[in-house]
Amino acid sequence: MIRRRIFAALLLFGVAIGSALFWDDGEIRWLTIGVNIACATAGLFFLHYRWRSKERRPFPPTQANDVFN
Repeated sequence: MIRRRIFAALLLFGVAIGSALFWDDGEIRWLTIGVNIACATAGLFFLHYRWRSKERRPFPPTQANDVFN
């Protein structure tokens, strides 16, 4: 599921930088870009931990023996 995280990161950071440039008429204002990147990073962390909790974890050997015996 690494592709999902990479796609989300590219999308979040692309929109963060693009929207800062759009609203400032193409002028680079580092404060606006920094705030947007901080928000994108927070969103990426939120998605990472949400997706990580839903992923299946492999059985440890002792639990696998209990299930299949």
